[in-house]
Amino acid sequence: MPEAPFVAVADRDAIQDGKFIKVTIEGRSFILARVDDRFHAVEDNCSHEDYPLSYGCLDGDRIKCSLHGSRFSLETGAPMDEPADTPIRTYAVKVADGRVWIDPTQPSN
Repeated sequence: MPEAPFVAVADRDAIQDGKFIKVTIEGRSFILARVDDRFHAVEDNCSHEDYPLSYGCLDGDRIKCSLHGSRFSLETGAPMDEPADTPIRTYAVKVADGRVWIDPTQPSN
């Protein structure tokens, strides 16, 4: 079991490969995605228009904003398409004891 500041947010098997869920930690929203059996955590906010990315969809290893179509790398947070030109924040993830844990205290990028 990871120690603080990591927070358990989901059972490992609750998220199918190629899918994501929205999780809330201390009033802040995050996207927890599983792609090729790897877990990624990013902020649930498009850097272009302050719009929830949880309204969008996954496109491979990217999350796509449904408002203007910008896609962001789940690994680095980098914008892959216009109109977004600022990265989103990514967060450290660990898997232990059948659970997925996020460190919400500071971005990893």
